[in-house]
Amino acid sequence: MRTKLFFAFFSVIVIALVSNLIFEQFVEKDFGNYVRGTAEDKLYWILASIEGSFSMGKWDKKELDDSVRWATMLGFEVRVDDITGREVTTSEDVLSKLAPLMKRRMEGIVDIHSARGKFEAYPLYIEGGQIGTLRVRALRRIGSISEKEAIFRRRGVEFLLISFVIAGGSALFLALFFSLFLSKPLKTMKKAVESFARGNFGVRVSVGSKKDEIGRLAESFNFMAEAFQREEALRKHLTSNVAHELRTPLSVMKANVEAMIDGVVVRQEQGLENVRMEVEKLIRLVEGIEDLAKAEASFFTGMDFTEVNLQQFLSNLVIKLTPLANEKALGMKLATDRIVHVLTDPGKLESVIQNIITNAIRNTESGEICIDYGVSERMFFIEISDTGTGIPGDERQLVFKRFYRGEGSEGKGLGLAIVKELVDIMGGRIDLKSKVGEGSVFTVWLPRGS
Repeated sequence: MRTKLFFAFFSVIVIALVSNLIFEQFVEKDFGNYVRGTAEDKLYWILASIEGSFSMGKWDKKELDDSVRWATMLGFEVRVDDITGREVTTSEDVLSKLAPLMKRRMEGIVDIHSARGKFEAYPLYIEGGQIGTLRVRALRRIGSISEKEAIFRRRGVEFLLISFVIAGGSALFLALFFSLFLSKPLKTMKKAVESFARGNFGVRVSVGSKKDEIGRLAESFNFMAEAFQREEALRKHLTSNVAHELRTPLSVMKANVEAMIDGVVVRQEQGLENVRMEVEKLIRLVEGIEDLAKAEASFFTGMDFTEVNLQQFLSNLVIKLTPLANEKALGMKLATDRIVHVLTDPGKLESVIQNIITNAIRNTESGEICIDYGVSERMFFIEISDTGTGIPGDERQLVFKRFYRGEGSEGKGLGLAIVKELVDIMGGRIDLKSKVGEGSVFTVWLPRGS
């Protein structure tokens, strides 16, 4: 029995090693898919931007150069050909026109001489048909993006190695100890470990006396299984949630920068301040990833109550998101300008309202987004209404579930789920009224605070 018990624990070590290796492959594959998806999103934006520079049968040279410059900053060397195959412009042509200072700064973002291999061709279209061809090939990014990808992969390998060393070393020690002093009481534990190794993270064992080794081992196993089950659930949601939270501030930053370049924003100080705020938000998000992995019932940090002037708070949000709405020719306005002070967490509140507004913009093709607010006894409300496609009655509760995507949706099915979870954490509720073809009204109710 002792020999069998020893080899049983040795088998557990091997299974743990194999599981870790498989787990590493899955993580690497998921992360690779995420990186490729991000590159595809950038490429689709470049296509749309270049297509938008063609009107009235000719290219707008300034807009085309701006699009090519942005494409280069996003990590692509591009060449634009017209419908006859004649070259219109290239990244090299555009970069040659840049001021030396601007060119040096761009070289600090991407290695403009690193492109290798053949160009990939993408047809350019407008409503009248094909207008030309975009040819692209990747450039090597320099700086934080590449470093973060490398850190993510390195930390994953380190985590797997440490977890295997801890689990493997502990299992080996226990195998030697149990093979000398125990036999029958370990049968139940052996079955539980084997079930856990097969992926049943919900398995638990009964705890006898906490004074002997078996009782303490059973208690430790249950604690480890619970922690691993919780961490596994958080890991599955981590990549998708972080990607979704990153997309909104990056879109706002892009829209504000484009608005400043195009001269839509007269006061560039305000636009730069919006960009700075979004950069700070991204920094907070990155810093909060560790908190997210440890959290069980909330996002990132606990409630940070601060007195908030809703009129000023929502006005700033409208200013920040208006460039995003302008891209679809949508209006955005506050329905009132009354002064209302509440005590709440401004960071979480901004995430909730910004997610709802961007969701409304995404699902509205014409009309406007209207924002109203007020108080009622011990609660305050913020109402966001749109003139979008609306939500069918059988989907109104499903839209708040993670990864649920309605018909024709281009999102990840996380935005409204995150909103619902944040509102629950803040002690409030969210109501939804919608009619297909007429739009939707989301009303967030939260405690006013004392």
